[in-house]
Amino acid sequence: MFLGTEQQRLTGLRQIAHLKETYFSDRKNKLETIFDQASDKLKTTLCFHAGLKRRHTLLTYSELKPEEQLKIAQAILSLRHFTARYTGEFC
Repeated sequence: MFLGTEQQRLTGLRQIAHLKETYFSDRKNKLETIFDQASDKLKTTLCFHAGLKRRHTLLTYSELKPEEQLKIAQAILSLRHFTARYTGEFC
């Protein structure tokens, strides 16, 4: 039995739908695609920046543990932020 208002129930259902789509979707997420299609050199850079070992470069994104996936995501976002600051300054 739900003890909240109808508006709270609908908000909760929307949040649950968003979480399902984000974390339990059958389609690949963008980070998985980036990591799996990256060259060996880029994978090495990502894993180094994420603090992972060289052996992680041989794995696919889905073979990484959730903690390692999070580190890869943080590394990609960090490098993206870094490159965005200096775009056009090295040409």
